[in-house]
Order: sequence, then structure tokens, then C-alpha cells
Amino acid sequence: MSQTNPSPTNGDTTEERTDHERITDVRDLDAGDGILVGDHVKPIVVDDHGIRPVQIFQGEPTQHAVEASGEWANAVSVLLVNRIDMGTGERRGDISVDLGAPEPVWRVSE
Repeated sequence: MSQTNPSPTNGDTTEERTDHERITDVRDLDAGDGILVGDHVKPIVVDDHGIRPVQIFQGEPTQHAVEASGEWANAVSVLLVNRIDMGTGERRGDISVDLGAPEPVWRVSE
């Protein structure tokens, strides 16, 4: 797989990567899928997926999540979760990394 740095000249930016499928729901990912997160240009691989309990005011008290990591020495695992509205339990349509701010996620093909 070729690694292209994001640049406005080739249409591959952190806001829009035209050569990869944009993922907005972690339920669309399977173990073994390669993904790009945020402005990173080196893909990581989905290791596992599941559901984690969350405390919300109303609605379904679970949140879909996947764990992914790099396949290189000293790579760390990251947790990607579907962001939910804590008041209603409804999915917001974006993905958070390590429970932080939302980040764009793309599926890469080998």
C-alpha cells in the first residue's frame, strides 16, 4: 500500500480523503480492518469490537467501541467509540478516539 501524505493538492486531506472510505459508525468495522485516524498517515488495525456500559440520563446505556493498534514496535492501542448524547443516548454520528474529541476515521484497503 502506498502511503500518501495528506495535502490539498492531491485531494487527500484530513477533512476529506478521496481514496478511502469514511467511517462514521464503529459498528461498520471488523477485526483486521485497517484504518486511518485523524491526520495520521500510517494505518492501524482493528483488534476487537464490543459494547461498553455508559451512564446516561435516558435511552440505551451502552456505547459501541473498537480497539485498534499499530503493527509496529512500541505501538499503543486506542479506543474508538461512537459518540452519544449523554442526555438522550442517541448516537451523534461521529467517532471519538480514547474518549476525547471527535476524529475522522477512514477504512484503508491493503
